[in-house]
Amino acid sequence: MLVLVAVLSLIPAPDMGGSDKLLHFVTYFMLSATFSTLTRTLKASLIIASGLIVYGILLEFAQGLTGYRMLDSLDMLANSTGVIFGLLPRVTPIPLWFRKLESRWL
Repeated sequence: MLVLVAVLSLIPAPDMGGSDKLLHFVTYFMLSATFSTLTRTLKASLIIASGLIVYGILLEFAQGLTGYRMLDSLDMLANSTGVIFGLLPRVTPIPLWFRKLESRWL
C-alpha cells in the first residue's frame, strides 16, 4: 500500500479541479487505520502513525522536486490529520475481530 501511495503521489496527475485534500485525508486515514488495527499495543500504533506522518511529509517534498507536481503544506496537514483520525478504529472492537479472523486461518 505504501508503494502504491508513493507511485500515485509522484506520477503526473490529471487536473482534478478543486481541492484534493479529502483524497489526501482518506488515503492516509486508510493507511493508518489498517496498520494501527494490526498492532497489539498503543505504542506500536503511535510509532506507525509517526512514521506515516513523516512519510506523507517526505512525499510532499518529493512532489516539489518533480517539476510537474507541487509541494503543498495543506496536503501535509490533510495527510497528518488522516493519520491521526486513522488511529480511532484502534479503540473499537475491530482489532479484536481481525485477530479472531486471523486465528481461524493460522
